[in-house]
Amino acid sequence: MNYKIIRTKRKTLALHISSRDAMLTIRAPIGMSEDTIHRFIAQKSNWIRRKQTEISRQLEKHKPRQFIEGEQFLLAGRLYPLHIIPGAKPRVYLSNGEKIVMTEACLAAPRHYMEWFYKHQAKSMLVKRTAQIADKLGYTVKAVRINSARTRWGSCSMNSTINYSWRLVLLPWDAIDYVIIHELIHIDIKDHSRRFYARMLKLLPNYAEREKKLKEHSLAASIL
Repeated sequence: MNYKIIRTKRKTLALHISSRDAMLTIRAPIGMSEDTIHRFIAQKSNWIRRKQTEISRQLEKHKPRQFIEGEQFLLAGRLYPLHIIPGAKPRVYLSNGEKIVMTEACLAAPRHYMEWFYKHQAKSMLVKRTAQIADKLGYTVKAVRINSARTRWGSCSMNSTINYSWRLVLLPWDAIDYVIIHELIHIDIKDHSRRFYARMLKLLPNYAEREKKLKEHSLAASIL
């Protein structure tokens, strides 16, 4: 079993299996012996193999997209076919809400231009949606920023600036709204205490269902 060990100041052992390659990472206290770590891994071996198998199957199902005519790309949980057209100037845009159009000039670095497209969509869609929900729920947001985080959908700073990964815009709206409300609550409640989840339950009674949907779609949204 392949794995890597990361030593930290934590007091307990923790396992993490990457959704990108099913790699196992063990986070262990700085002074913990190798024997103790190996025994812990052995005890959890059945669970580890089961999770790695599940992730490997999902990776096979969600292979990286090819930039060819008709390939489908996610946006707000919906699949849009890619349409490639002649053009010396790089452009990627959503055409009539039906397809993603890319000029041939983009094919020299298609992932770069597709990421640009998603960032543009994220800035437009997430800023607007956040403003709508914040106004409805009575929150004041200082600013909304888009970043390229791979493992964190959103965060809220101490000055009420909300940050989103552009990858969030690939997810269904139910999952997007869950993340938005999650970060809005952090404007008032900075931790994940009982008070935080009580507020979440009040504002979004089916938040657990939406959180599950977020996890289910996270792998598809991480692959480009």
